[in-house]
Amino acid sequence: MRPNMIEIRFHGRGGQGAVLASEMLAQAAFLDGKVPQSFPFFGVERRGAPVTAYARIDDRPMSVRTSITHPDIVVVLDPGLLRSTPVADGLRPGGLVLVNSRRPPTEIDAPPGARRATVDASRIALAHGLGSATMPVVNTVILGALAHASGVVSLDSVATAIEKYAPAKPRQNRDAAVEGYGAVRMIDATSPPVPPKPRVPQPLPPLPEGPVASMPTTVLHTSSWRTLTPRIHLEHCTKCNFCWKFCPDDAIGFDEKGFPVIRMDYCKGCGICAEECPPKTIEMVAEE
Repeated sequence: MRPNMIEIRFHGRGGQGAVLASEMLAQAAFLDGKVPQSFPFFGVERRGAPVTAYARIDDRPMSVRTSITHPDIVVVLDPGLLRSTPVADGLRPGGLVLVNSRRPPTEIDAPPGARRATVDASRIALAHGLGSATMPVVNTVILGALAHASGVVSLDSVATAIEKYAPAKPRQNRDAAVEGYGAVRMIDATSPPVPPKPRVPQPLPPLPEGPVASMPTTVLHTSSWRTLTPRIHLEHCTKCNFCWKFCPDDAIGFDEKGFPVIRMDYCKGCGICAEECPPKTIEMVAEE
């Protein structure tokens, strides 16, 4: 990588606008007189499924076209991904991790020596009418915060790119970016990092052949798709076991009193249990 090249990797979920964020960042860099590059990586194209997007910014044309494995900046649009995805893998020494989170940056898990920043992008997005309570569209807020935390693009160029390329609500998206610029919280690399949680890699079994997977999520671990979490109000539970009966992923067990318990490692938030519960004791709530 050339000394002036900045490589940025976005991690989000389908529906949050991670791909559009990388594209608008590239447009903002172009308006600043730089040479940008932007491209996505799609796995399962499903709302709520993890999505990765990339951007490069340089002061002259680039010949490299590969995915970014050693980013200077990592941007996380959904804090839930911090539990299931190694978002900071490959981050360069002294790199920046920017996370959409209510938590202060001191509580963000990042590699030693990394700079950390957080912004409550979900709250700001909802305040400007962007998305819904269960799926706020936070991409423009994140861009404003990124402009402040990194300095790779100017806020004026970000605002102009949003007004020109946002597919809907350009004024609200621009205002959200400006608020995100002012609301970002940062700490430098000298602050003590959060000790990383040990990760024990588990080899996944081969996927079954054919168009329909026959393995449950207890094996395939698609719980990383979850954007909504079931919450059971046990005071109204009748122990009818309908939630267990209709759960497609064996994510519901029972405690010693016979009440249902959600096994979060396996639940992907489909909401079937809440839909089928006769007394409606299960509520689907948004994660952080």
